[in-house]
Amino acid sequence: MRTPILLTLSAFLLAAHATLGVAQETEARPAAPADTLRRADLPRDVADRIVDFFNDPETLHFSGRTRIPEERAVSGDVAVLGGPLTVAGHVQGRVVVINGDVELLPGAVIDGDLTVVGGEITGVEVARIGGQAVAYSEPLRYSHDGDRISHRERRVRLGARTGESAHTEHFGRGSFTVTTGKSYNRVEGLPIQFGPTIETGGRNPFRVSALAIYRTESGPFFETERWGHDVTAEQFLGGHRAFRVGAGVHSVVSPIEAWHVSDTESALSTFLFHRDFRDHYERKGWRAFATLEPRGTPYSLTAEYRSERHSSLAVGDPWTVFNSTGEWRPQPLVGEGRLNSLVFSGRFDTRNETDDPSTGWFIRGQVEHALDSGLERPAAYVAGPFPFDGRIAVPAVPFDRFTTGTLDIRRYNRVDPESRLNFRLLLGGALTGSALPPQRQHALGGEGSLPGYSLFQLDCGARFSRVYRAADVPFPDADASRAPVFVPAYGCDRFALFQSEYRGNLAFHFGWGGHSWNDEGEDDDRSWNGDLDWVLFADAGRGWVRPGSAGMHDEPTAVDAGVGLVLDQVGVYAAVPLRNGHGVNLFIRLGTRF
Repeated sequence: MRTPILLTLSAFLLAAHATLGVAQETEARPAAPADTLRRADLPRDVADRIVDFFNDPETLHFSGRTRIPEERAVSGDVAVLGGPLTVAGHVQGRVVVINGDVELLPGAVIDGDLTVVGGEITGVEVARIGGQAVAYSEPLRYSHDGDRISHRERRVRLGARTGESAHTEHFGRGSFTVTTGKSYNRVEGLPIQFGPTIETGGRNPFRVSALAIYRTESGPFFETERWGHDVTAEQFLGGHRAFRVGAGVHSVVSPIEAWHVSDTESALSTFLFHRDFRDHYERKGWRAFATLEPRGTPYSLTAEYRSERHSSLAVGDPWTVFNSTGEWRPQPLVGEGRLNSLVFSGRFDTRNETDDPSTGWFIRGQVEHALDSGLERPAAYVAGPFPFDGRIAVPAVPFDRFTTGTLDIRRYNRVDPESRLNFRLLLGGALTGSALPPQRQHALGGEGSLPGYSLFQLDCGARFSRVYRAADVPFPDADASRAPVFVPAYGCDRFALFQSEYRGNLAFHFGWGGHSWNDEGEDDDRSWNGDLDWVLFADAGRGWVRPGSAGMHDEPTAVDAGVGLVLDQVGVYAAVPLRNGHGVNLFIRLGTRF
């Protein structure tokens, strides 16, 4: 049995009263307790009133899945962040649910308005609502500020008479950031980023971010390989903060594929268990881009020109909590040299939640076309006894112009307030017959793609041997004792992956002693409410290589299935392969599987 228990310490590391009612429409309408007003868009004035309502110190706050039982009455206004909210009892005030659903059970009573943002209302016909019930399908975009939520803009209303116009006043900001990089990894160790971020005010702000990157695992302190940078400048145009152009320079270590697991999961797995989920390479160069991202819409589009120099990176020896003296998985040899390319990317997102959606679409795609490729995978010797007889076992491979793309389509479906059925289709690879450099190849297997199989088990034979870069072992005085070890490639030229899951809920209550409600409407129970999701899932995927790829082969279709239990955002899963594999993989994920 394979039991890579991922991230067991993760739980320790994650940690209105308005002038008018929040549910008030711009047009006065009579209350409709037997019906629900539904709107797709979320007007900005309504969003402002919802934020004010939530931030009101008199409002009772709940987060995540919430239930008001039949025998209870809540005195005062109620705000629920995330949801869903199930009401069987009595709310003696108004109710606002932000980015979640509401289910009203028979006999439920809400004395005031019911407003739902980024969700739906069910059960209105069997409940009694004293005010108006309004549901907006568009989610509220917000940021946390302690116990409050806030916008990135401040609205200023001109005049006091009904019908007069309003405008938005934007303020500039500046900060100095000191933070860790995206992921602790076996190449950089812990990357530390620091530098200023400045944004001017107005409707067309100018934004600049200048970060230096210090790598704890790369050479002496003052050597250039220990330092990187990422500087970006952007200018908004058009007056609506919907369109911006920008440019940047960078020297960064990037993962070849980052979609398998999150940055946090990869970092904790590396730091705790000496298991890095990603392979990496170095990018140095500059870029220029234009982005269209209208506020309040579900889509964004970006066109980008890149001029970069790519390099292979050997593994370092960062410290880990367990198995610190173990051997790290070798890095792949990537195509090295200059690459000039055009990149087009887009996103369409109608999910009601980003972290744990229950409904909506998420579609993301990217196409990269190499305008001028000087990339070449360096010549290498197969790792083995020395001296060699003078032959280079793995010859250098040049990569001419190529075109590659990825498409990620996800659909989240609410079956009922307690269950969901979700699907994902992920496609990627070469769009022409040209060979792809290893940093544009793909591999499947592991907790993020096909968890019934080992990490990168479907790599089309890319890791069939270990090699030394020829430049690191000059012939005939070949001494490989200190030469870094690599693998010849990363993965397949094309791949397809389908994932599906059904999630249900197990809610339970443990109580001891009596209980009461205090004057603020807070429950003084001596009890604990459990909210556990169960998951059934199945996945299928395969990979292909370009005809004539030496030492490589197509991967047959792999299928797995599994079960899991999810408490809040931490899930414990078990997966088994159904084809071409054996054993059980037990693992932990932070957040949803996809």
